[in-house]
Amino acid sequence: MGSREPAGDPAARPAGTEPLFRERVLVDLTVNGRRWRGEVPARRTLLAFLRDDLGLTGTKLGCDTGNCGACSVLVDGQLVYSCLVLAASCDGRRVETIEGLSRGDALHPIQQAFLDLDAYQCGFCTPGQIMAVKALLDRNPRPTREEVVTAVSGNLCRCGAYPRIVAAALRAAELMSGEGRPDAGGSSGDGAGKGGNR
Repeated sequence: MGSREPAGDPAARPAGTEPLFRERVLVDLTVNGRRWRGEVPARRTLLAFLRDDLGLTGTKLGCDTGNCGACSVLVDGQLVYSCLVLAASCDGRRVETIEGLSRGDALHPIQQAFLDLDAYQCGFCTPGQIMAVKALLDRNPRPTREEVVTAVSGNLCRCGAYPRIVAAALRAAELMSGEGRPDAGGSSGDGAGKGGNR
């Protein structure tokens, strides 16, 4: 019972009963290339920080237990479930969300591949799926089908769009390497490049 904080005015607390944790912490991080510095509640998750404090609602709240992957983002290039990470632990780090991928009206090649191949149904899991694919392609630009399956295995799609998600990841790898563009040399002529430059 000695770990409980006394109720009431902090100034009226008896000596030696300071809080066991700080209620707010200062963080300085970069989100989608923009620096953010300020205080956040010490127990705020990265997911809540992104959605509630920064208004970046593309990252979805699914299970809130790290089981579905809907909240997937990149922290220093590593895929994390933002519902399990405290915002305070991202101090000095670089966070990338789904909103950071496109440039103006131009979709990122991964987003374009998902669109071209209809790799979504309801779309709720799509941001997390795309971030999982981005993490994979950043470290392995030419993955095998099996490597893609492994990379997205932590992202639940209740609609069952997995075959198209895997196909979109492989298509994105082609687009990012230049092979999938109609103007790229050695086009297979099978129409695979259609829509790649929209």
